[in-house]
Amino acid sequence: MRRADSFPMPQRFSRLAAACGLSALMLAGAAHAGLLFDDKENAKPELAAPVPPPFNPDKTIAVDARVGRSLDVGIDPDTLTSDSDGVVRYVMVARTSSGAITATYEGVRCSTAEVKQYARHYRDGDWQPVAEPRWQSLFSGGSVNYSLMAAKAGVCQDASSGGSKQRILQNLQNDVMRNMP
Repeated sequence: MRRADSFPMPQRFSRLAAACGLSALMLAGAAHAGLLFDDKENAKPELAAPVPPPFNPDKTIAVDARVGRSLDVGIDPDTLTSDSDGVVRYVMVARTSSGAITATYEGVRCSTAEVKQYARHYRDGDWQPVAEPRWQSLFSGGSVNYSLMAAKAGVCQDASSGGSKQRILQNLQNDVMRNMP
């Protein structure tokens, strides 16, 4: 591999410009998402996650009503907690058009833009704990990342949680993106 100073000046400049441009795009994306975050060293120590709470799939607040797919996803407001460790925990419920229901018990740490899944619930079953729950970037999800949508819809405000439980629920219910095509 060649050293950077062995490239002609225009090529070195174009590589530096490309790297700066990519960094600016990533920062702009995080800023647009309302999720500018600290480094992980500043995160508060995580409290032990409580036992997954019971949930009601008929009471959920939609995370993204724009999806237009055969899947409805929302947060049961009775399960949401905003804890002193800066982690917002909730049950995310997904219902298919045929009525099948699954749920996840997860936490979002807004200060680091991470999500951790603690347990999964499948139709007509009990909670199944995740074997080794780990913090993952909110930005590393698949094609539809409902945890990121929840964070952007009101679970997070900038690099902190959306506030008290009542404030977060109000943010989720008033999500400005809810009625957009």
